[in-house]
Amino acid sequence: MKLAYSVIFCLTGGLLVFLNNPVTAQTLPSSASPDATIKASGVKTGTNLAFSAAKSPDHTTLLQLLKASGLTEQASGKGPYTVFAPNNGAFSALSEPSLSELLLPSSKNRLINLLAYHVVKGRITSDQLKDGQTLTNLTGQILTIHKQGNDITVKDGRGTVADVIQADVRATNGVVYSINKVLQRDSPKGPIVR
Repeated sequence: MKLAYSVIFCLTGGLLVFLNNPVTAQTLPSSASPDATIKASGVKTGTNLAFSAAKSPDHTTLLQLLKASGLTEQASGKGPYTVFAPNNGAFSALSEPSLSELLLPSSKNRLINLLAYHVVKGRITSDQLKDGQTLTNLTGQILTIHKQGNDITVKDGRGTVADVIQADVRATNGVVYSINKVLQRDSPKGPIVR
């Protein structure tokens, strides 16, 4: 479990640096939320994900949750890993009490699981993704990829479909995809985030 914690930090930290790099905006897929913009793919951060903890205006909520999880001191994963990183718009779709609850010390394990749900082992670039492909995340749950041309979506265990806003952000030990929804597992015990 300690390795999984390190991996989560490494990947989400890398996300924060790549989003500070200037990229060109493109058109949105028809299913994307209005606050999202597609950015050019293939940005290289030139650094290990563990050392990429710069702030991003599009991912401040993710950074806040990462800090609350306590994973920032365990950043030592070698990778490679792929992370599907929700932007602020994705988290704003959750209710305010849900986000506040995730920041409580009593919710730490739930928060760690939520972050781990967005991470997959391996360096998976968009040219390797296929329509209908399934990926197993660090929690052992299945994510389903749908790909039509350059439009990529990720479906979680609840059936929620997230649009990839920016793909193939390459760090030295992984790849990051910025997405517009929070992915969650289908749980018979109730939602991870209420």
